Amino acid sequence: MKSLSYFSLLKIVLHGRSAGKILLATFFSFTFSIAVILCTFGLMDGFDYLLKSGLRHSSGDLLVTSKKGFFKWGEDLKTSISSTDPLSVAPVVQTEAFALHEGVSKGVLVRGVEHRNFSEATGVKFEVKEGEIVIGKELALALKVKEGDDIALTFGKGNESGESLPSVKLFKVSDIIEHGIYQKDLRIVYIDRTEISKVLDVGDWINLLIITFKDPLKPLVDLEDIKKSQTQIREKLSSQFYVRPFWSEYSYLIEAVKIEKLSITLILQLIVVVAVFNIIAFVIYIMEKKSQDFFFLRAIGLSLNQLVYFWFISMTLLWVFACAGAYALSQLFNWGLANLSFLQIPGEIYVLSALQIKLDTTSYVTVYLLSLFWVLLSGIIGHWRLKRRPIMQGLRQEFSA
Repeated sequence: MKSLSYFSLLKIVLHGRSAGKILLATFFSFTFSIAVILCTFGLMDGFDYLLKSGLRHSSGDLLVTSKKGFFKWGEDLKTSISSTDPLSVAPVVQTEAFALHEGVSKGVLVRGVEHRNFSEATGVKFEVKEGEIVIGKELALALKVKEGDDIALTFGKGNESGESLPSVKLFKVSDIIEHGIYQKDLRIVYIDRTEISKVLDVGDWINLLIITFKDPLKPLVDLEDIKKSQTQIREKLSSQFYVRPFWSEYSYLIEAVKIEKLSITLILQLIVVVAVFNIIAFVIYIMEKKSQDFFFLRAIGLSLNQLVYFWFISMTLLWVFACAGAYALSQLFNWGLANLSFLQIPGEIYVLSALQIKLDTTSYVTVYLLSLFWVLLSGIIGHWRLKRRPIMQGLRQEFSA
């Protein structure tokens, strides 16, 4: 007998309405299960990426503070820092205040910066002059302000004497920016460092130093490289200083995401297993429904190897199309996260103002290979059912029907 082509065998298998409908249902269930895992992976990787990116956009690579509070930004410190070859260094005066606008107030963290070196260190581009203020997107929404509006900042001066009363200064909103971290968009404001130094009467002293070693506008650098830079800086500075990486504030959350990603990968395999049961059910159905056709073809010369080849090619094609469909569904969900209001997350709970799906090659390979394993397993079951039944048994079943 001349060997049948793959498509000829496929026509025999799908002959009749039931087989085609079951195959479509199997395909969609398998596609959906892969898409669920892809989206879960993507959400966790996206959360991790957006969190680190947002933190870096307000903190550079390393943060240097002093046990004594304010410290002198003098030549000795500049020389020690420059010996580690940083890309940019931004001295900052940081304090707390209340922002007021039309009867609404919010506690804010005020950063006095030199906008040029601060932008180089963090990648957040803005310009602020004396009398101006730059605020975050969430704070603008909370206070209902826009560019050009005035905001009052109330600064405390301590309580050493009766004359140390709070001072109130009026600033014009020159820009509204977005860090990507909800709390930072709600709480951090920027004014000119010279101006805040006058208000606090600290001269050229600072209480925060932001150091960057890599271009903040490029993709995130390896965190191990930043840890090495942290060690170098510590060796150059005295024990008076603390040196922290930009993610230290949320390190517990980053570690939790890593652990949950591994745990949920194992749990979500149950979804794939359910879809694989559908594939196995389809294989068993075809074996029973079309067994007479298969055994007749084998009786007139079709080899078992050809049938095995047909099943494994079919399972592989099912996997390929399911992976493509899952990718399309994950991109659709990612679009929905950015554009559909009911998919927006409460930033005060989930830290970020928005989520996105971000998948790297490792994630794709992991999800797709695991799904391929289950598909090949179902193919092996189909092969086993074919092999365990001799031709004569199948033919007797045909003629006795």
